[in-house]
Formats: sequence, structure tokens, C-alpha cells
Amino acid sequence: MNTDILLPIFYLAIFTFVVQIVQSVVRGRAVSENKHTPEEMFGIPLPQNSSDLIKRLDRNHTNLFEYTVLFYAACISIFAAGKVDGHFVLLANAYVVLRVIHSIYHILSNSNFGIRALVWLGSNIVMLWMWLRLVMMF
Repeated sequence: MNTDILLPIFYLAIFTFVVQIVQSVVRGRAVSENKHTPEEMFGIPLPQNSSDLIKRLDRNHTNLFEYTVLFYAACISIFAAGKVDGHFVLLANAYVVLRVIHSIYHILSNSNFGIRALVWLGSNIVMLWMWLRLVMMF
């Protein structure tokens, strides 16, 4: 059975862990610099006076658990149905690349919401394409 569709799942999961680690380091630095207490930085919700970077990291980390669930489900469904082919693998990798671009822009800049929204929309169009293509195969 072709398992190539599982690699993009792995890539996105690893990227999600990287964002989590960066978020933890940035929050830890805020605590070590006495800008916030551990309770503030590692509690919910974040303090209003958190840095923009901390807020963007927090929001992006949350984003990585929203629509991506549908991506994971699509890839697993494609695998389980035995429908893995080069087209699905290409689409899955495109989705991951777009999500990484979205995250990097969101975390580091986010100066133009329109750019971020277009990348996000592109990733969701790719995912919808995956779902529609799978459904049309039955």
C-alpha cells in the first residue's frame, strides 16, 4: 500500500511541534526577563500586555489545530481508501507548504492581513480539492 500521503501529515505535525517549542521559548524568555510571571505566561488567557510576538505565536499555534484537522482526516481517508496517487501527494505537500508560509508570515510579520488571508485561502482550496477529488472517486 502506498504510504506517501502520510509524509505530509508527518511534516505538518513536526512543524506544529516546532511552533510549540518556539512559543514556549519566547514565553520562557518573557518570564526570565521578569516581564511576566510563569502563571501569566503559561496560563489561559494570555495577559493583555503580552508582546505582539507572543500573541501571534499563540494564535498561530491555535490555527494549526483548526482546519488542519480536516487535512489530517483527508490524508488518512485517502490512505484508508487505497486512493493514494501522485496527484494527492502533490496536493498534500502543497497544503503543507502553504500552511508553513502562512504560519511564518503570521508569526514574523502579519503586517498585511490580506496576504495572510490569501495564503490561508489557497491552502483551504487545496484541501477542498483533495476532498472533492476523493469523493468523486467513489
